Amino acid sequence: MSKIVEHFLVPLFVVVSVLYAFNSFGNDGIQLNKVYHHTTHSPVHLERANVSFYFSGDPQLQEINNKKAHDCRSCTFLFPQAVINKGECEAMVKRLHDHSDCYTITLEEVTKPTKGIMVAFNFDQSKFSVSYERFDSIGLQKGVVFRLYNKELLQKLERANNQPVLRTLWHTGKPCIAIDPGHGGNDCGAIGHEGIQEKQICLAISTAVGNLLEQHGCSVVLTRNSDYGVALDERTSYANNNHADLFVSIHANYAANSRAVGVETFCLQPHLLKQNFSQLSDQQQAAVGNVMHERTNSSYALAQSVQRHVCDAVLGFHDELIDRKVKHSVTQVLLGAQMPAILVEVGFVSHKKEAALLNNAQYQNRVARGICDGILSAIRS
Repeated sequence: MSKIVEHFLVPLFVVVSVLYAFNSFGNDGIQLNKVYHHTTHSPVHLERANVSFYFSGDPQLQEINNKKAHDCRSCTFLFPQAVINKGECEAMVKRLHDHSDCYTITLEEVTKPTKGIMVAFNFDQSKFSVSYERFDSIGLQKGVVFRLYNKELLQKLERANNQPVLRTLWHTGKPCIAIDPGHGGNDCGAIGHEGIQEKQICLAISTAVGNLLEQHGCSVVLTRNSDYGVALDERTSYANNNHADLFVSIHANYAANSRAVGVETFCLQPHLLKQNFSQLSDQQQAAVGNVMHERTNSSYALAQSVQRHVCDAVLGFHDELIDRKVKHSVTQVLLGAQMPAILVEVGFVSHKKEAALLNNAQYQNRVARGICDGILSAIRS
């Protein structure tokens, strides 16, 4: 027994102690890794903006104050013991500060009332209301999204007894579809067999989808039309400000398992977000809930339609099952779009055969036809 203790239990105890100490040290400061600022200038959108924060762990969040001065209001929150990550995150914070509009948002590290990150929203209280929700992200990251609501539109929804007053696809003459080719520029996305780059596949298929939709009488806006980088929140803001009725983001997949194959489509669902704070009244909250319910239902119907049509379009190229179904996820392009939105993964560049297909113009056109038919079917249903 003494030898077991000496040769096994003691070393095990040392390892566990070191790991515990390392984890404890890491938890002294949760890192803010990314910040996204989704905006719209359109008066028909319920959210004037939303700001998403990604942390390395689960952050605490405190409301500091609600100061009123004349017609302005400062709504301030503190993330205790959090620090801003260097490099990319600092640049994202600067871009947030540089944004000029009828509201301002500041984000900074502070030492009082306690060490952490302070975020302050400054706006006209007659025009905006704030809420925030939490969500889980990829890996161990935790997300928090603040929403800045258009108060005038909220009041219209209240007066209309929650009847639809927002612009939707089925109330317009010529549908406007935002097509979002994933990645671009320095961001190649996934790199697969033979050096195939996701960004090239996304652009080729997206361009073909846009051309097909225009042939069917749709208006199309692409978030990028050549090989350059576009931030995730800039993609949604572009779609929002161009009054898009639907948002479709196109990507190619990658997996460590080289046998993973097939098509899958993602959409956002309300149960993925947990509300923690809101300045909205119960009636306003109900109105927001109705709008979000309508948007997410439309997103799910669109996702189902696109998934089905893409799988049918490329079925003859495959000897194995490729329908990986519709799934739910919180991604920035889905969270920031003020219209029904989906993200479709058209195949795996990590799968040797599928990567070769995705790099083939004929196959790309078949995928594009499937996406186009899925969108048109959702519009007409």
